[in-house]
Order: sequence, then structure tokens, then C-alpha cells
Amino acid sequence: MTTIRDFLDSDFDEIVARWHQTNLASYTYVRVHQEHSLEDARQFFRDALLPECRVWVAEHLHQPAGLLAMCGSWIRQLAVFPPYQRQGVGTALLWKAHEYSPGQLRLYTFQRNNAARAFYERHGFSVTAFGVSPAPESEPDVEYRWQAA
Repeated sequence: MTTIRDFLDSDFDEIVARWHQTNLASYTYVRVHQEHSLEDARQFFRDALLPECRVWVAEHLHQPAGLLAMCGSWIRQLAVFPPYQRQGVGTALLWKAHEYSPGQLRLYTFQRNNAARAFYERHGFSVTAFGVSPAPESEPDVEYRWQAA
């Protein structure tokens, strides 16, 4: 069973370490992600995500399984840690996103991230634009939007 709860200060070290490892495993094609250290991830999480976003933690059988960070209707991060992928954790996080922003959701993902793209499209998201992420990533990306009926 997956539960979603608010991120706590005491989660910081474990969640950021798992998120960093997930990014390394998931984005092998993004050079800058492969060059980021755990300290870089800690700094980004502390200085960019936490001050700007609402963050939740997914737990599967009381173990951290993923995270969701939202800024308004924008999903800034939705990460499922590898041992918990394809077990409904991503869907549970997406339900939390719908609860937080019931009118619409928006996000960017990399064009090459076929698994994420298929996941969002299965859940009713539509492509609104193709582009390139800002430097230093400079990776082709795609903007998705979900709109309430």
C-alpha cells in the first residue's frame, strides 16, 4: 500500500540521496545530470525546490518510495525510486497532484523520457509544446498539460 505525506525536515538526507540516485539512473543521456554530485542535489533541493514548492513523500510499506514537488499547478518533480517503479507509486503521487491542483496540471519532461511520457499520456495529459530545456541541460523537452473536464 502506498501513502502520501508531507515532506519533513527529517526526510532531507534520505530523500535527496534517493532522488539523486534516481536521477543518475533515469537520465543517463543528460550529461549535466551525470556530473551532479550528491552535494549539488542537496543544494538544488534546499535552495530551489523547498523554498518554492510544496513537497510530498510517497511511502510504500512504510519505506520512502518517491516524491512530488509542486509549484502552483506545475509539477516540478515527480520521482519514483527504482525499487518501487511500476507498483502504483507514480499514480498515487499524480492523484496527490490532482488533489492539490484540481483544475489543471502542467509539467516538462525530456523528449527522450519515453517511460514518463507514456505514463503522463496514459493519465490524460496532452502535449502542448516541444522545446529545449534551459542551459546547462539544453536537452529537448516536452510540455504536458492536464485540464479538468
